[in-house]
Amino acid sequence: MTPAPLRILIADDERPARFGMAKALGQPAYEILQVEDGQAALESLRQGAIDLVFLDLNMPRLDGQGVLRALSGEPCRAEIVVITANDSVAAAVECMRLGAADYITKPYEVERLRGIARRVAHRRELERRIEDLQSDLQGRYVCGALVGASAAMRDLFTELKRAAQCELDVLICGETGTGKELIAREVHRQGPRASGPFVAVNTAAIADSLAESELFGHVRGAFTGAEADRRGVFEQADGGTLFLDEIGDMPLSAQAKILRALQERAIQPVGSSKTVAVDVRVITATHQDLAKAIEEGHFRKDLYYRIRGIELAVPPLRARREDILLLANYFLEQSARNGDAPRRLAAHAADRLLAHQWPGNVRELEQTVKAAAAMAEREEIAVVDLRLPRRDTSDDHDLDLATLVELPLTQAKAQLVADFEKRAITTALERHGGNISAAARQLGIHRQSLQQKLAQLGLDDWQKRP
Repeated sequence: MTPAPLRILIADDERPARFGMAKALGQPAYEILQVEDGQAALESLRQGAIDLVFLDLNMPRLDGQGVLRALSGEPCRAEIVVITANDSVAAAVECMRLGAADYITKPYEVERLRGIARRVAHRRELERRIEDLQSDLQGRYVCGALVGASAAMRDLFTELKRAAQCELDVLICGETGTGKELIAREVHRQGPRASGPFVAVNTAAIADSLAESELFGHVRGAFTGAEADRRGVFEQADGGTLFLDEIGDMPLSAQAKILRALQERAIQPVGSSKTVAVDVRVITATHQDLAKAIEEGHFRKDLYYRIRGIELAVPPLRARREDILLLANYFLEQSARNGDAPRRLAAHAADRLLAHQWPGNVRELEQTVKAAAAMAEREEIAVVDLRLPRRDTSDDHDLDLATLVELPLTQAKAQLVADFEKRAITTALERHGGNISAAARQLGIHRQSLQQKLAQLGLDDWQKRP
């Protein structure tokens, strides 16, 4: 569907001024209306469907300030920009107090006008996208508790459904905050063991001295304080799914103990001479680079190949930016209380969410949006409500234009291209879990060319990943 054109109203009593502004702004994406006095401008605004107004201060019947005072307290979706002579800047500032968004002085620069129009058009497009996302959340882009419309997440949903239908163990890899436990629960929910228990345990939090008891249970009297028999997590998950989270942070001694249980699907409680068979599907998850951990001696290679039946790679949020607003609206709906309509994102707030790098991934986004919904004073969430840092420093590939403009043009252009290539290649590799062939296909280049680029841009580490 073709988006509606941006409707711009030019209110100025001088016909040449209206003509010049309309000519400067004229393009197919804009619909330009013209009026010659403030009363006509007020009537047009009250009829609605105006997106942007360039409002001259000095007009017959009703001046610019009069228009703004008349609109005070009335709903007005238009962004109003006051046009003033250099000697009436104080009056323009008063107009902004009355609700104008900005002011420009005569004679104005044509590019300033066009920049304002582009900014408002961008905001309207964001507002349209936010409205569209409301219907998208009715199930179109939802997989259980998982939400995503990006190609990376659609691919993950497909892989998840296939993995759920078999009995192979699953390894979920992804950064902290990407939703690895939600994926594990969805694999369980969609699989043949859905009626059985789902038992989740953070293996990194298990004390080394208690690992055997936690995993395999113990019998009464097995050690000081063991006053009764206790089933370990393997037995608790019998007939269902055992989710071992953060297995990459598990102590080596505990890794050796768990390997045998995974191989034999049998455990021996501490203090018992009996072996207990367990029927469990094991799903593991980690934020660690296990190949690197194996090289450094922190993770057992035999355990890695045992848990890696099917590997699901979860992309970081920065690699699927098209999901940010979808997720934000999903969290706003979750935050709505007692059947109230969910709060909405202002266009500037949506822009800020899209610009942030999200080092904490979906978890950080969820907390940011829910906190904003709880603390915002108005129904529409503004940028200030998000409480995000003014400038991200988490992404090493951010393009620092302020620095680039200080360089010679040739050098700045080369740096800009290199930074863009680095970001595009890294994003493609993250989206495809480090698969160089798949990333090359997405980028439209040969695998060998991508490998050369990795070396040129100092990204050789990607070629060493599993």
